[in-house]
Amino acid sequence: MQRMHGWVGRKDRHAVAIEAVVHWDDGRTRSVKLSNFSKEGCRIESDIDFRIGERLEIDVPRFGQVKAQVRWAFAGSAGAKFLAGSEVEQR
Repeated sequence: MQRMHGWVGRKDRHAVAIEAVVHWDDGRTRSVKLSNFSKEGCRIESDIDFRIGERLEIDVPRFGQVKAQVRWAFAGSAGAKFLAGSEVEQR
């Protein structure tokens, strides 16, 4: 397989419908829906305006809180990459 310029490979993500809670350092929390998930990251569905680069913790049922960073954001959704040392990486 030949890569196209600008293409970034990633692990396959699996379609899910998981209710989760996002936590920010300033103490805010918000309920969200995760619509796809892998060991490396997830897609967050919400009316929240996430900022690219912001760090947060996502409380995921059966995994606990995982540290993540927003990699992309659009109205209604955002993509988050799990950070090193997160519980998801270790499972």
